[in-house]
This record gives sequence, C-alpha cells and structure tokens, in this order.
Amino acid sequence: MKTPEGKNISRFNALKHGIFLQSISDYEKGFYSNILKDFQIQFKPANSIEQILLERIALYYLKLYRVQKAETEFIKAELNPRKTKIEGGIDLDTEGLIGKSVVVNEGYTPLITDDCIQKLMDIYARYETTIENRLFRAIHELERVQRFRKGEKILPPITADINQIGSFGEK
Repeated sequence: MKTPEGKNISRFNALKHGIFLQSISDYEKGFYSNILKDFQIQFKPANSIEQILLERIALYYLKLYRVQKAETEFIKAELNPRKTKIEGGIDLDTEGLIGKSVVVNEGYTPLITDDCIQKLMDIYARYETTIENRLFRAIHELERVQRFRKGEKILPPITADINQIGSFGEK
C-alpha cells in the first residue's frame, strides 16, 4: 500500500540519480540517501527547483561530514601512533640493523593513509567554511522559494554574497 508521504518522497527519484550522485562514493551513498530522505521529510519539496536545492543541501552536508571524518582520522592516528623498537643495535660499518624490529604498540591505523589525510587537510579542510556558507545559503534559498510558492510576500535577501577573487590560489 502506498502512502501519500511515500509518494511525495519518491516522486523525485529520477533527480536523485543525476549530477549530484556522481560526486558520491559507493561508501557514502547510504549516508547521502538517508540524509536526503530526512531532509525531504523536513522540507517537503514540491517541485524540481526545491528538490535540486534540497539535493545541494544534502551534498554540502556530506562534504562537511568528509572534512570532519578526515580530521578525526588524523587526530586518532596522532594520539595513538604505531610504536616499534629495535632489539639489538646498529652496525655502523655496514649501516645495517642488527636484531629485529618489534612492535611495542600497534596504535591506531587510519582508514585513510597519512598522505591522503594530509592532502585532505591541505585541500579540502580549507573549503569547510565555503561549504558551510553554501549549505546555509541553499537552505535559505529553499526556504524563500517555499514561502514564495505558498503565496507569502518575499523580501529581497538581506545577506550579501561576496566572492573574493584570488582566494584558494585562484588568479
């Protein structure tokens, strides 16, 4: 039996398989789908524009999740590093090790390698503020579009969108 709520959520299914889904890994699809469903219930999109804005909100939320996940992995690995010690000594004539390496503490092994975390921190973390700004701008725009659809008088946005040329290495 189909409910009106289920029909309302599923009527935009074709859009969910569009451009935004291409930037989501297989690992993240369940997370994205769940948050998108929650947002659909909360915001109740009535047309394609509202659905697209909602998908953008879900994608921005996912990107914030990625940045936070990378930061957590980095902190766990730094706080609990793998430790080894050498049994024996160093042969200075041959510069080779005498003895064997013994693991003292396995430590935390990140799901993402140190190189990847460093790249994420260098590249993606600096975009966190930009992503948050886009997330909140999309939420505000969705709310404006929905109020307009319901016949409310909509005032122009009070916020100003400022794009700084030269940020993040742009010329």
